[in-house]
Amino acid sequence: MTATIYDVARHAGVSAATVSRVVNGLKVREDLAERVKASVAQLGYRPSRTAQRMRTSASHLWALIVPDFENTFFTRLARGLEQVCRPRDTCVFIGSSDDDPEKERHYLDVALAERVGGVVIAPSSDATDLTKVAEAGIPVVIVDRALPGNAYDTILTNNLSGGALAAGHLETLGFRKAVCIAGPLNPTSDARLQGFVEAAKQKQGLDIVRIEHANNRVDGGYLAMRRILEERTAFDSLFVTNNLMAVGSIKALEDAAPGRKDDIGIIGFDLKEIPFLSGRHMASIDQDPHEIGRIAGERILEQRQDGSSPGCWIELPPTLATFDANPSLIVPRYSSAT
Repeated sequence: MTATIYDVARHAGVSAATVSRVVNGLKVREDLAERVKASVAQLGYRPSRTAQRMRTSASHLWALIVPDFENTFFTRLARGLEQVCRPRDTCVFIGSSDDDPEKERHYLDVALAERVGGVVIAPSSDATDLTKVAEAGIPVVIVDRALPGNAYDTILTNNLSGGALAAGHLETLGFRKAVCIAGPLNPTSDARLQGFVEAAKQKQGLDIVRIEHANNRVDGGYLAMRRILEERTAFDSLFVTNNLMAVGSIKALEDAAPGRKDDIGIIGFDLKEIPFLSGRHMASIDQDPHEIGRIAGERILEQRQDGSSPGCWIELPPTLATFDANPSLIVPRYSSAT
């Protein structure tokens, strides 16, 4: 049987993307290049001419694939990516997968067909398959949600620290019974919830009385809070792992008991991006999506120009901010440890 790029990668103990870089004559660390060349010779591997043509195409189009472009987090991330692209006469096309693996595959197929110069993607799930893109020699950077295996550059927020910041803030203010509304099971949502739960256990002053999972959208947060209220769960604070769900849960609180949100400690991610959101005890765990996008763009360039091997892992520290008396303003308080 004819050897494939994946056979060579396994034999050499490197990623398929590294094999692609070597066979296309791009710069790779010398020891890795020697291992790949030895494996190519031993296995008799012949690279795909189509993949070579795609890799050498100087595309001025990059792809950004995100789960929900209506979320301002990804809008700001796109701005950061554009900051890198614009001076280099490069454009970004954006696809919203809606966390649908089929839609995500469609956008990846488009990226391949258009011979894009790079792909920045927030994966829809752990099963997201980027091997065809890597085999074609297209640089890939993962943002916001990690994939298993650390085969690609990954830029995200330290979500464990973000969850811990949230628990510490509520406990410091004297809240004792928290409910959590977390997103679907994925590394980002899981890490935020895990950080919150572990910190609450360490503090020992904050009990988690209920955890609900929803869809990372406004309607999901609304329905999750309705279930909590209808079952008469006693709580004095709320932690939400996503900004859109926070909006929905606060709306549900206001519909059921107007004014009650001002008596509850409320904390979630990126709430400062939501206009006119206010609350007496409201706080936000803030990320820097613009910087995530900018770094992702720089990593695409490094992979294309300098032969940088993929697989770096960068986590940016979140910060805690509280609303002041003016609901249109947020006052920075302190940042987490890196």
